[in-house]
Amino acid sequence: MKDLGHGANVDLMAKTFNKNTEDIIDFSSNINPKVVPNLEKYILEGLNKCKSYPDINYTSLRKNIGHYININPDFIIPGNGATEIIYLLMKNIKKRLAILNPTFSEYERGAKLNNLEVISFMLNKRDEFSINMDEIEEKIDEFDSLFICNPNNPTGKVKNIEKLLKLMSKHNKLLIVDETFMEFVYEEEKYSLIKYVDKYENIFIIKAVTKFFGMPGLRLGYGVTSNKKLIEDIYKYKEPWSVNSFADTLSNYIFNDKDYINLSKEYYINEREYMLNALRKIKSLEVYDTDTNFILIRLKDKKAEELKLQLFKGSNILIRDASNFIGLDENYIRIAIKSHEENIVILKELNRILGE
Repeated sequence: MKDLGHGANVDLMAKTFNKNTEDIIDFSSNINPKVVPNLEKYILEGLNKCKSYPDINYTSLRKNIGHYININPDFIIPGNGATEIIYLLMKNIKKRLAILNPTFSEYERGAKLNNLEVISFMLNKRDEFSINMDEIEEKIDEFDSLFICNPNNPTGKVKNIEKLLKLMSKHNKLLIVDETFMEFVYEEEKYSLIKYVDKYENIFIIKAVTKFFGMPGLRLGYGVTSNKKLIEDIYKYKEPWSVNSFADTLSNYIFNDKDYINLSKEYYINEREYMLNALRKIKSLEVYDTDTNFILIRLKDKKAEELKLQLFKGSNILIRDASNFIGLDENYIRIAIKSHEENIVILKELNRILGE
């Protein structure tokens, strides 16, 4: 089976090096370590509902999401993770897609599988991976849609992209924004384009439930747009019942758990600062600022693959070799911000291997 080059390849690594998966601390996958309260209770309720098909229209699920993000439920397309939404979207957009790199590889993969022409713009890594608005405007006639991840994976930075939205609207181009990690951002309302969905039909926003709520195996994501034709076109391709009863049931509860949501946000505000300060004391690392739950790092004196193997074989720690992101090289790694206790473990091992 082809390796798609993502993080969270715990089973493969464990099998390769004859390790127990339960002993591995996975820093390659960017998931909230906090568990939703009463999760077992909700799962049991979902299990009882598995005797019937989920609502094919996902009326309750869309209503719950709409209440959570303050948007019309008719503008919401639920999916089996954000990845399903990405692939459905690629079947329904015009042939020329621009992508801001380095970023999540499934955008380009999904585009090429649907025979789209891909135009690559590069974020400026010398300037905190800033967007070159002049270049985009100069080449505005070369593409029909533009895909941006905000906050971006793997850089971790969030941008105010209102100018980009207005530029795309002015030229009648579709702006696709992956906001999968937006909930980890301090004052996310300043950066999310959800508030503009009613006003602009040329926005398509992709979100995921499972990263912030710490349940990637649940597979629940959604798209948001007020473009009725685009919604109708996507539903022509969308398979029925792609979201299971567990996800549907959990949506009745998790979006209303304000304590969990607020505590998670507060945790990441403090833990980001702790991790960045600690990592920057290691002189052989170039540590990039982040607004989310992971950190991009450039190794000054070591290859990413070498460090990945050292940490895994010697300490049961799995990190993300970020060298396969377009625009990054063999010296880049990405690590998740996990529980404070787990973060202490990786900091100790990085200091041991790389020196302070």
